[in-house]
Amino acid sequence: MSRKARRSQKQSGKKTATSQQAKAKQFFATSAGADLLSLPFQSQHRLAFELFFLSLLLIWSFLVSCFPLRNMDIWWHLRTGELILERGTVPYFDWFTFVDFDRPWIDLHWGFQLLVTWLYRWGGVDLLILTKSFCLSLTIGFAWYASGKFVPPWWKALLWILPVICISGRSLVRPEMLSLVYLSCWMYVLSRIPSHPKMIWLIPLITLLWVNSHALFVLGLVISVLFVTDHLIRVWAQGRYGLEMPSPALSGITLIRVGVLTILACFLNPYLEQGFLFPLTLYEKFSVDQAFYSVRVGEFQPPFDFIKKHGLNNLYLFSQVVLAVLTFASFFPILLKKRVHPFRILLFIAFTHLAWKASRNTGIFSLIAGIILCDNVSDWIRLAVPQTSVSDSGAGRDYSTETHPLWGRAIIGKGISACVFLFLLASIFAGAWSRWGGEGKVLGLGEQEAWYAHGAAKFAGQPGMPQRAFISNMGQAAVYIFHNGPERKVFFDGRLEVNTKETFQLYEQIKQQMALGTGEWAYFLQDEKGQRPVVILDSRYSRNEIRGMGGNPGWRLVFADQAAAVFLDTQTADRLLLPEVDPSPLFHPPGMQVRR
Repeated sequence: MSRKARRSQKQSGKKTATSQQAKAKQFFATSAGADLLSLPFQSQHRLAFELFFLSLLLIWSFLVSCFPLRNMDIWWHLRTGELILERGTVPYFDWFTFVDFDRPWIDLHWGFQLLVTWLYRWGGVDLLILTKSFCLSLTIGFAWYASGKFVPPWWKALLWILPVICISGRSLVRPEMLSLVYLSCWMYVLSRIPSHPKMIWLIPLITLLWVNSHALFVLGLVISVLFVTDHLIRVWAQGRYGLEMPSPALSGITLIRVGVLTILACFLNPYLEQGFLFPLTLYEKFSVDQAFYSVRVGEFQPPFDFIKKHGLNNLYLFSQVVLAVLTFASFFPILLKKRVHPFRILLFIAFTHLAWKASRNTGIFSLIAGIILCDNVSDWIRLAVPQTSVSDSGAGRDYSTETHPLWGRAIIGKGISACVFLFLLASIFAGAWSRWGGEGKVLGLGEQEAWYAHGAAKFAGQPGMPQRAFISNMGQAAVYIFHNGPERKVFFDGRLEVNTKETFQLYEQIKQQMALGTGEWAYFLQDEKGQRPVVILDSRYSRNEIRGMGGNPGWRLVFADQAAAVFLDTQTADRLLLPEVDPSPLFHPPGMQVRR
């Protein structure tokens, strides 16, 4: 190239650069350029408020579920975890009863049981409670980022109050606490697929963890089927009928591959296909056999039955009804804008059905309803509020709400939201929250006072005592199992996946005979040597049986504290030189007003 040509090229480059600089100055002088220059500040501003309101929500969620331990099942979970570590195997047949000992036991909870066993060894009951509360906060944290993309943080925090109240009503140290975490994580992954399509490969991993923790892993499969159904509907509609186009990040081959891996993960449990099909057994309990179990087990009772009996005086039930109504109503503003979301509609129908069938499904319904509610409100804002500023699609954020006077700069709304959470936090520390809930769930650690029959279980496990035990209520059988199982067996306990309906019916018949003061039932429960069982009766919920046994001359009260009574047949009591004890500790259990 000649010197003249090179000089001409340099001059042309300088003119181009000068022209570009002029265009840049002109661009940044416009509103769009100014928005881009101010974007980092807007981002920091929104992030600060989001973290502030999210922190308030998570702290309140943690504290509202931080109350003394009171659920019964945790004790047989702990004993099972200890035995799994000792024996190096999960149970395949029942370990703890002398009636249904040959029944198969599909214990998909084994992962949860190992977790709580380690936690209990490290920090006792207090660490179990703190972990349970952390799981609720983690659940809400995932759900926060899984929903409500365009909802201002102060408003989103308010929307999550009702779901947290509902979930906290069943915030117990049970496998369900892990299922809620997995469920919210599942929804978070699905929400991030359009911008981060590779996250869909986390679904099989979540399934693998879930199937080895709780039988509710089937909920993830249900959600996935609904998600794929939504995708196929959008592919068919091609933008018609108010349906947005499907995410271009998802291909049919990817969905098939992830689906196959997810199904394979369901079989990667110690029980293989039996574990995969086990949720059908549970569903039968509160569908086909619901008439039997719903009147006997509170968590199998439909919420509508509670409403008919007690009205809406219960805080948690009232919150669930209000949440259901708000979520249902939130669909209409979107439909009026001629937008349809099949995935959310199908989710709402499916999980409303579960909540309608049994109160034990309150938590999972409330979590999904909260996500749907936030997403519907988000869409309403997106469609109703003019999009006047720049969207940062790479970060998955939209800053249009930051500059809108109704949402982004609603100082009054932010102040009200902050005051609401400060009020809620204060109510917990002042004890008002436990009074509103009406269930005595005060802020604290440890065990509920005199709630568990530890003293009675230890007394009944002494040398020379019968190897069999009849315990009422059935929840206290878990305490006996924790201290004495599996060498000593119980007649019936709360593991409804093991005990048959016929055993349940016999258990109720025996309690009725006890209350009447008859003793024929004991001969049916005696062992091969003719030894009758030890009887442990809960001071709160087995008072009729205590009266009946106290008036039966063939039985003697040999132990009594505020939690439970222990009865032995007179021959065994004489052999062990155990006199009759004072029954007065049974008259007034802590926290319960009863009549003698």
